Amino acid sequence: MSEQLDPEEMARFLTAYRLACADVVERYGGFVANYMGDGLLVYFGYPHAHEDDAQRAIRAGLSVIEAIKNLNKDFGTVTQELNVRLGVNTGLVVAADIDAG
Repeated sequence: MSEQLDPEEMARFLTAYRLACADVVERYGGFVANYMGDGLLVYFGYPHAHEDDAQRAIRAGLSVIEAIKNLNKDFGTVTQELNVRLGVNTGLVVAADIDAG
């Protein structure tokens, strides 16, 4: 897509994509830990754990797919539609800031 759009339009599209994803993640109680280009690293259960964090993550993922479909409609001038792929890792972890000192 970056080859098809001018830089300003691509930046606008990427910003809209990130905001759409972040809105969904926050709605389900997740935390966007990092933006990596067009990817996002999202935590559920951090900084506040819920008994149903795995289910929240799945629901958020499905809602992100819908949000991207809507985003594609909003950017009707783009010749290629944005698609999204999701991966969900589950299991028990301990998340904490560990200070080297």
